[in-house]
Amino acid sequence: MKTRFLLPLLVLLALICCCPALAEEAADLTDQCKFSASPGKFKLTRMYDRDYRTAYMSDKQRNPHVELTAPSGSPVFSLYVCFAGKTLTPWQLEAKRGGKWETVYESQGSYAHEYVALPEGETALRIKPIAEKAMVLAINEIFAFGPGDAPDFVQTWQPTPEKADLMVIAAHPDDEILFFGGAIPTYATEKGLNVVVVYMTNGTTKDGITSRRSELLNGLWEMGVRNYPVVNSFDDLYSSKLQKGYEVWGKTKTYQFITQMYRQYKPEVVVTHDVNGEYGHGAHRVCADAAQHCIASAADAGVYADSAAQYGAWQVKKLYLHLYKENVIEMDWDQPLSTLQGRTGYETALDAYTWHVSQHEAGQKNPKTGKFEVFTVEPRASDYSCYRFGLAYSAVGPDTEKTDFFENIPGY
Repeated sequence: MKTRFLLPLLVLLALICCCPALAEEAADLTDQCKFSASPGKFKLTRMYDRDYRTAYMSDKQRNPHVELTAPSGSPVFSLYVCFAGKTLTPWQLEAKRGGKWETVYESQGSYAHEYVALPEGETALRIKPIAEKAMVLAINEIFAFGPGDAPDFVQTWQPTPEKADLMVIAAHPDDEILFFGGAIPTYATEKGLNVVVVYMTNGTTKDGITSRRSELLNGLWEMGVRNYPVVNSFDDLYSSKLQKGYEVWGKTKTYQFITQMYRQYKPEVVVTHDVNGEYGHGAHRVCADAAQHCIASAADAGVYADSAAQYGAWQVKKLYLHLYKENVIEMDWDQPLSTLQGRTGYETALDAYTWHVSQHEAGQKNPKTGKFEVFTVEPRASDYSCYRFGLAYSAVGPDTEKTDFFENIPGY
């Protein structure tokens, strides 16, 4: 009788003893580390000031690098690096062992934010691109951790889905939140669908820093997205007219890119901007116009034959445009989402927008009042409501229920 109750008790005690160790969050050692780097135009402290708007950037040179020395007695067991260069390139992480540098990790450079576990613990580390040519190394933020679990904000990205259920096309980082609200957390996280977010620009500043790319990744992670987005690098220049927007990006280049996105990721449904550019932005207008135009080109293998040969032709089933005045559908982003701690889609979008620090004082002039208004996630009652869309194209018939982007598509 005693043995019968003793075994479960011992198991319970073992679990109690082990759980705290398993759940212990790794200590941030960054401030205690010493840094050195190739000559550059900005201070090294910009790599660990916890401000994604700043970055260390080396001069253009062969073999640029950043070195990190751990504090005495506290080896680094993981590293989290947020790159800031306009173009991502393959890179490697080296550890100094026995006075010699040894490669401990190689990356294809597919992700701007990358986490590297170092099971043995390292006392000296070096980050360097894998390239023979002269280039710039730029880093927004770097985090060095001791033993334990990575904090929740640390991102371990999965590849972009090969096949998308939903594609969201945003002109700029933060548009996917401001104007589409709860769409991404609802469909990608709560419903578990494959959502590919396509950004036409990456928000590169004049000095070549892509701080807004880091912000968009932080925002997507906040919304529960774990598959890496597509981040293009069209120039980010303001225009108020559709034609000017096409002049900035190039009409043919825009059509080729959107057509390739449709063919490569094969979305069933696409959601993008207002034909009037929300508050009149030409780049937003281009997204809406090109999204419509490219439905036909993506389905015709004779148009832009290179991407057709590589990916095949594809027929998008439905296209929704923000604020479209025909076939209107008003989505409900106010339902609690169990996968996001009960937050609604709209609340999650608000939380995600807090990561877009560079845009918190940006805004536009309200054409009705003439007053300057700071950007915000547009509430239901707003002229730019993130709840309101219209079905601009359908290969599966009209919506009748008008509660779901995937209405009438079999399997959803």
